[in-house]
Amino acid sequence: MNVNFRYNRRTNNIFRRLGMPGPAPIPFFGDIFSIIHKGLNKYDMDLIQKYGKVIGLSDGKDPTILVSDPDLLRNVLIKDSHLFINRYVIRGISGPFEHGLLTLQDEEWKNARTIVSPTFSTAKLKSMYSLMDEVSDMYNKRLLEYADKQEIFDVKVLNGQYTLDNIATCLFGVETNSLQNENVILINHLKKFFTTDFVKTSISILIVLISTRLASYLSKKGYSFLPSDAVDYTSCLVNQILSRRRQHLERRNDFIQIMVDHEDEMKGQEQEKTLTKNIHTLNDKEIVGQALVFMVAGYETTSVLMSFFFYVMSTEPIIQEKIYEEIRNEIGDVNYFHENILIMN
Repeated sequence: MNVNFRYNRRTNNIFRRLGMPGPAPIPFFGDIFSIIHKGLNKYDMDLIQKYGKVIGLSDGKDPTILVSDPDLLRNVLIKDSHLFINRYVIRGISGPFEHGLLTLQDEEWKNARTIVSPTFSTAKLKSMYSLMDEVSDMYNKRLLEYADKQEIFDVKVLNGQYTLDNIATCLFGVETNSLQNENVILINHLKKFFTTDFVKTSISILIVLISTRLASYLSKKGYSFLPSDAVDYTSCLVNQILSRRRQHLERRNDFIQIMVDHEDEMKGQEQEKTLTKNIHTLNDKEIVGQALVFMVAGYETTSVLMSFFFYVMSTEPIIQEKIYEEIRNEIGDVNYFHENILIMN
């Protein structure tokens, strides 16, 4: 304990020895309590006003530099980005998210990104349009039902269902239809990723910040701030879908199919001995990890943005009518294909 305390104190004081301004950290905890008390954004703004544009912090056991100088940020993010390829990773987290793009580093990250990036190409997105169009039809049907009945409803709940239905069909290749039936097993499990226990999550984060070894040990023993039943169900479902796709029992234009097609392409090139790049395929755990990262990144951001749009349109009827007329003038009564949407500005 004494050795760990000395190591932690020496690590926390590294910026002070370098003459870099910043707050005095608490041993083991760093600045975590101040972040919890003020919130990350407010805390960062207060530090910038007090210490300047380059500040030395301690995030638990890890020294962290807070940069707000535009020229320095430009160098880090653009000019010298090849020297800063890794994201900040909270070590000690296990499970499917440890295989996601947000946590992979160096060559593992580069390999996964090379494989996953084509998913967002124009051609691949266009191929998924029919899947999203089916979900959108059900979404419009629900809106018309509420309008006909003049019934009050929670638009955020409806947008959340719409977003999760799109995620389920475009990532996992599953038609959930939670817009018509809320009691869908997959959707209920996916929702658990966004309704975690605050106390449990806070304790887990503190353990990770204080001791990554303890966090790794507990993770291997099955302790996690993620809902274990949701992780197990989602992983099992993806593995079943992967098995069927690899046996060519079914085919859909979704993320999992893109990963399976990549596997087939690599196998074909290897057999023909034309595989020149050191690019591998993703294993099942890595595929699940990427899918869950996309889900977390896309769910809240999309549903909240849509809800905010609804709010603005309801409070600004003149703007709402103007947008409606512009869409009608550009597209008319034709189906909303990918090309039609691109012509609107």
